[in-house]
Amino acid sequence: MATNDEVLHAVRDADYPAGKDALIATAQASGASEDVLKALRTLPLADYDNAQEVVRSVPSEEEEPDARTAAEQARLNSTSHVAAGQREVPPDPTAS
Repeated sequence: MATNDEVLHAVRDADYPAGKDALIATAQASGASEDVLKALRTLPLADYDNAQEVVRSVPSEEEEPDARTAAEQARLNSTSHVAAGQREVPPDPTAS
């Protein structure tokens, strides 16, 4: 995954406002890595007024997970500290 600095470097010569295709072409011309090009390909179709708008719109290594993702990861990594034999088992919904 590309870093914000790599994306900024790749689109520094773009003529703004610039669309997705123009930004990708500019990045290719500047010799951007495949990771940067992949990140730019995820951009929504829109005109971007400056490089900061571009960086805010692409995924990067520097992004922290949002609260929902962090909570989900915490749930998946948590333990209940209750032995399996002591856990309440919900009734079988297929049993009649």
